[in-house]
Amino acid sequence: MNEKVKTIGKRNRVGHSDAVDSHRRALVLMRQFEKLNPNPKPRGFVFKARTWDDYATWRASQKNPRLW
Repeated sequence: MNEKVKTIGKRNRVGHSDAVDSHRRALVLMRQFEKLNPNPKPRGFVFKARTWDDYATWRASQKNPRLW
């Protein structure tokens, strides 16, 4: 059985890049995002709450959504 594949157009290879180039461009975009983000990236910390209610209260009081 001889099946033929119908091809429509050509694949555009102009914007083709390898994994290293894609990773580099992603890092650039992430740095730009950090500059535009109004909420600073918090330092690492551990919050220990005695109860889930204490944790919920603390979490609701945080203005920076990047904390959780």
